[in-house]
Amino acid sequence: MKRAALYTRVSTEEQARHGLSLADQLESLKQYAKDHDILVSGIYTDEGISARKRYVKRPALLRLLEDVKSDKIDIILFIKLDRWFRNVSDYYEVQRVLDSHGVSWQATEEDYETVTASGRFKVNIMLSVAQDEADRTSERIKFVFDGKRERREPLTGNCPTGYKIDEKKLIKDPAKESAVSAFFQKFMRCGSISETQSFILEEYGVRIEYQLASKMLDSPVYYGFYYGVDDMAPPYITREEYGRIQSMRNRVQRKTRENRVYLFSGLILCGECRTRMGGRKNTRGLSSFYNCPGHYIKRAGCENKTNLSERIIEQYILDSLECKVQEVKAEIEEISKAEKEKDYTPVIASAKTKLSRLKDLYVNNFIDMDEYRKDRQSLLEKIEELECKQSKCVAPDLTRIERILSEGWRADYESVDRKSKRDFWRLILKEIRIFPDRHIEYDLDI
Repeated sequence: MKRAALYTRVSTEEQARHGLSLADQLESLKQYAKDHDILVSGIYTDEGISARKRYVKRPALLRLLEDVKSDKIDIILFIKLDRWFRNVSDYYEVQRVLDSHGVSWQATEEDYETVTASGRFKVNIMLSVAQDEADRTSERIKFVFDGKRERREPLTGNCPTGYKIDEKKLIKDPAKESAVSAFFQKFMRCGSISETQSFILEEYGVRIEYQLASKMLDSPVYYGFYYGVDDMAPPYITREEYGRIQSMRNRVQRKTRENRVYLFSGLILCGECRTRMGGRKNTRGLSSFYNCPGHYIKRAGCENKTNLSERIIEQYILDSLECKVQEVKAEIEEISKAEKEKDYTPVIASAKTKLSRLKDLYVNNFIDMDEYRKDRQSLLEKIEELECKQSKCVAPDLTRIERILSEGWRADYESVDRKSKRDFWRLILKEIRIFPDRHIEYDLDI
């Protein structure tokens, strides 16, 4: 008896539009094998994978080819040729492997053969037609999606946590809005996912799993950027706050023994090797200090032997913080002057208008697809370049830090516990650098 591999494949779109379920394909192939006295030696299924994808990205197909090379298979069965390939070049690459091991294939619901020249010619024509159809479908889908992006309509029915779809628009979900807003505000205060999870569960009765919480913090949809488009969704945070969150996530805040609280956990870097400095307690456990772990690792070879007291760091920053804010304020004024001289907003708006008109020209058959693609790509590159230049001359916003450092802030700071002091520094500072000569530098988180 011939040993057969049953191969089934379906993309998500095909499943939805044509009902080409994997179960139906498999049942049909099993019945064919039974009717033709063929032994089923393996079942290989690529689920949710388009036939336009390179065969090297189809896991089940790769596994099948490995079994072919091990001479475990005599024939491959699939229901139709388009289940096997819609890409001519990939088909012939795989066919060479099959030929070298004497493995044939059969489309059980179609009449194809590769023994004669005319049979191979027919297969080649049908694969070319299938590939062309797939390419045209891809272009149509892309065109539809471009239209949806311009109208700020979601491309799928899947909604990020905190949103729902109403009249083809993403809106905030009233049932989750308060909890999601609190989630981001709490994280920006403490910088800890686990602490934020506990707070939301306790205050709102909403459990947010760690993986989902991490995904939410990384997703730009929460400042309105979704599917590569601005203003696609109503924001929960600003773009600047999103940047701050990413900066905070890069500051490692490890859990400490006995729940010790270090005021500058995750903020201090070695001025020599840029290694993040760890907090320590002295032998009596009464005071804290920071040192560079790179000094104790021979391979790192860091010469920074400084052990600097947390109290010294705290006092230095407290005493210099207001002067630092004034220095940054002066720098921002200089950037603002440059911003007025180099305002690319009108040029960007003009390019976006041309992009919209370009689509109308294509829809009304004034230009063909090749011209549309070429001009569209050129405009997109121009917009991206201008937006990049614009972002470089946008002055940082100091309003948030000035609001935190309102009158009486020093007295308020001295009156709170260590945990609240730690949260305060995480809101104010981006990083602190300590050098071998005990010199301290720091940057505000703006």
